[in-house]
This record gives sequence, C-alpha cells and structure tokens, in this order.
Amino acid sequence: MEKENRVGYSSGEEFREANLYVDTERMFRELGLTEEVENRTPPVAVNIAHLAEMDSVWRLAGELKGKSVNVTILGISSTSGPKDFERLVKSLEARFVNTVAVDISDGIFADIEASGMDNVSCLQEDARETSIEAGSQDIVLRDHIDNCAPPEVSKAIDKEAARIIKSNGVAIVNVTTREEILSSVDREFISFERLKEVVGEDVIRALQGEIYDLAELREKFPQLDDEIIFQLQGALIEIEAGGTIAVFGEDEIGHGEWFPKLEQLIDTWQNHGFEIIGLKARVGLDSHNPPLKCRRHNVILRYIGQKD
Repeated sequence: MEKENRVGYSSGEEFREANLYVDTERMFRELGLTEEVENRTPPVAVNIAHLAEMDSVWRLAGELKGKSVNVTILGISSTSGPKDFERLVKSLEARFVNTVAVDISDGIFADIEASGMDNVSCLQEDARETSIEAGSQDIVLRDHIDNCAPPEVSKAIDKEAARIIKSNGVAIVNVTTREEILSSVDREFISFERLKEVVGEDVIRALQGEIYDLAELREKFPQLDDEIIFQLQGALIEIEAGGTIAVFGEDEIGHGEWFPKLEQLIDTWQNHGFEIIGLKARVGLDSHNPPLKCRRHNVILRYIGQKD
C-alpha cells in the first residue's frame, strides 16, 4: 500500500472528538487533576501537568536557561496544546521557543498560529517523514501519537524523531501501554493465536503496519465476512504475539487505537539512540464506552545516538 499523508484518524479533528479532548481539557482547567479528569483520555494539558511534577523535567532548566530552544510537536491533540507546552519550556528558563507543530490535518492550525506563541510553524505532514532539518531540534514531543497508529508506523515516527533531534537533545513521550488493558470490563480479548486462525497472516501484517480502521480493513480484505468484522469491533485484539493490542471503536468507520507493551517501546527507543532519564506512570480509565483500563506514561528520553 502506498504511504498516505496521514497517521491514525483521517483527520485530527475526528481523533479529538472521539476522545472527548475538548471536554476533558475544559474540566481540567476548571477542576485540576481530579479523579474524574484522570479517568479520561488525557489531552496534552493534563500530561503537561504531570510532566511539571517530574524532577527529570526540572533538571533541564540548567540546559535551557537563557537559550532560544527549537521544539517539534509530533501530533496535535488540542488547539491549546502547543502554547501549553511552550509555557512549560519557558518555565525551564528558556529565553525564546521556536515551535514546529506537525499534524495530519490543518483544521486547528489557524487557532494555534493565533495563540500568541513566541514563534510557531504548522506543518500538515506525515510524522514518519517530515521536512524538518536533520539534527535541528532541542526537544521533540510526542503526545500519544504512538496510540494513534499501528506499531510499524510508530517505529517509523520514532526513527524520524531521532533524525530531527540534536545530539544530546530531549524527547518527551506521553503514551498509554497495554499492561492494564486486559483488566478492562466488558471487553472481549482476541489473542494473537486466535486472531491468526480467524483472519490469517496477511491480515495480521496489514494490521501491524497500515490499517487504521475497520472500513479500511474491509476494503483491503473483502474476503472477511461481516461476522468477523463484528467480532473485531470493540474487542482487545492482540496484533503482535505478546505485544501491541489494537482496539477498533464502535463508530461507523471503526477507528483504531493501539496500546503497545512498554518493553517494546523501550527497545525501539534504545535502537534509535535514546535512553530514559525520567519516567512517571499512573493507572486510570479512558473516555471509551465501556472504558479501557490504561497505564499511562510520561517519559523523558535523552538522544545519545551518533549523528552523521
């Protein structure tokens, strides 16, 4: 399949609506990190509040003080997200922040550009292959983009993050992993072995690397009957043996979300030259109905790989 200029939902707005990001952000700004807020899919503002509690984040102030800092955000979950992240970087004593905001759709770019940031450029590009100069970014933020794309796409995005980041630069990854998800109530689990029996290896390879929703799966594999599609919708589907679990929503198209194993992510980060310098984890529910039980991570990575 030819690579499309998208990652995850067919538009960023669809993703934001599906996950109730606007409602959750409004609730957070009114109430703070309450139990109700923590049991919803977190917009970037919530993740920034958790990042602000991490010692590993505040230790970056010694590196950023008085400097003009280049930041790239891969995937935009809300209009206010880039501005909120700029505030966090400037609280670390950066003098000026140059932000590049990358998303699959331009639906909120005008609002971001009008939000009063130091300097922001919005790019409607595939996060796997951006036009950003290699080795140019001090900080790269990925806010749940690994939950918005199949695992092979997620790995490609990590490789791009490694390409654009400076030597000794910092990557921040907010991600939800699979460690708690099998405890979710009223969700059927389809193991990798069972999935292989039902759909075959060709379908599994496509689910790992290029299928974003059930409508796309049906189009690519018309031999799959309606009963199989019905079984997949809403289930916890293990698309890698012991690894990533996919959940295809019960909306008309059956949009997908992906929950990798933390060990997988660590291996990928290390393979691309990153090391963990800070990690904070928490458990909560999300905005699905019925809700998924999630283990969420805020991870600080240092790029120690070699640049050409």
